[in-house]
Amino acid sequence: MKNKYKIFVYTIFEILFLFLLFQNQAQARDIYVRLSGPSGKIAISSGGNMTLIDAGKKKHSLGKSATLTRSGAFVVSGKNKYSLPARISGGELLSFNGRKYRGVFLLTKDFTLINALDVEDYLRGVLPAEAGSSQSVEYLKTHAIISRTFALRQSLSRNSRGYDVTDGTSDQVYKGAGIETSAADKAVRATVGEVLTYGGDLAFTPYHSDSGGHTANNAQVWVQDIPYLRGVKEPVSYSSPNSSWTAKVSSSQVQAALSKLKATVGAVREIRVSELDKGGRAVRLTFVGSGGNATVRAGDFRTAIGPNILKSTMLTDMTKAPLADNSRGAPPPRSPVVIDKPTPAPPVPTSDARMTEREEEKLSRMTRDGVFTASELMDMLKNPKKLKGYLYIGLQRSGVDITPKTLPDVRMPDIPQGDDSPGRTDVGGVIVNASGSFVFHGRGWGHGVGLSQWGAKTLSEQGWTAERILEHYYSGAKVKKIK
Repeated sequence: MKNKYKIFVYTIFEILFLFLLFQNQAQARDIYVRLSGPSGKIAISSGGNMTLIDAGKKKHSLGKSATLTRSGAFVVSGKNKYSLPARISGGELLSFNGRKYRGVFLLTKDFTLINALDVEDYLRGVLPAEAGSSQSVEYLKTHAIISRTFALRQSLSRNSRGYDVTDGTSDQVYKGAGIETSAADKAVRATVGEVLTYGGDLAFTPYHSDSGGHTANNAQVWVQDIPYLRGVKEPVSYSSPNSSWTAKVSSSQVQAALSKLKATVGAVREIRVSELDKGGRAVRLTFVGSGGNATVRAGDFRTAIGPNILKSTMLTDMTKAPLADNSRGAPPPRSPVVIDKPTPAPPVPTSDARMTEREEEKLSRMTRDGVFTASELMDMLKNPKKLKGYLYIGLQRSGVDITPKTLPDVRMPDIPQGDDSPGRTDVGGVIVNASGSFVFHGRGWGHGVGLSQWGAKTLSEQGWTAERILEHYYSGAKVKKIK
């Protein structure tokens, strides 16, 4: 057992070394943006001659335009073949898919196209896309700080993905050099190197379009309790294009969404809001059907039905009707099925629970895959009795379905338990069922966690500084300038 622990300690030290290596890369501020996934053909161009450096470090001229195809471990341009991975630079801005880009292009072994560039140049192609055409300097500075923090934090896991961010909404919308504006460039320069931190680490800085009046608690949307991502009320009222909305969703669409969540209930007769958070946002929805009932996390249902259909979980205008009667010729409803399986959150246990050899292998693999933070890895080294607790944390983060019977009482260290006020259950609000379709009314747009873009824009227009806005939406986090 001692030898095994020595091996595990060595593995953690190795991962910590890699962690520090990638942290240095982040501070060097290079960002890898995936522009396209593995494909068979890529057309690129530049205003000046392009140079390709192959895997053997040899330089080759591509001219001002080239159509590249893949052949095994090689990239082919015309009659020439070069070994992968490859790096491509241009005398002027590079172009791909109708957009111009700063920095260089990287072609990986699986033919993924990546734009590698300085984070400050990257932000110049993010802010106009994400923050809109706003000329409010403080709002743009606010967005520059959280977008920079998000990108640099993502760069810490580059070793597991080969890139930091995508160019779409799954990370941050990035459209290259063609959309740069003087206002956004000014905000980037004014905040150069500034990031949001918590406890010495880069903060997780999600944001959304419009909170609908109150942001969401991360623990009730994405399970993990993060102290600086708890719901807060918008300090001032504002109007946005999605201050109120209505969505009519057919029964078949609802059933298809439930099928994705493995919560089939037969023909859906009623949708009930069974839990609200302190800000009035739906946390869980109960679906009553001909084959029984199922309760799912509202955010999961929103994703399954389509986030552009159900714009947020801040639902309004619900009836107070009783639950639908399933007794007429239908089987009795089964016990509600809770899809998200919420778990308690006391400290990581320090019991003497022994790990099997298979569990040790799983934990070692997860440390190599970048599942844990540097502080968590240090905590493992200092407290070997916590290893089994971290195993379960890692499994949960990796998306493994863990039932309450197999999951011990674990959570991240040094994070206070729960929200400062519990959610409200047995709410009784029912989504109106009209002629075979369910009519949802709501406010806001997005998951609701972190900064509300319309809220932040309004606060900046009320005289709030970027730092004050960030302290409101990410309570306890601090702005820090990295060198």
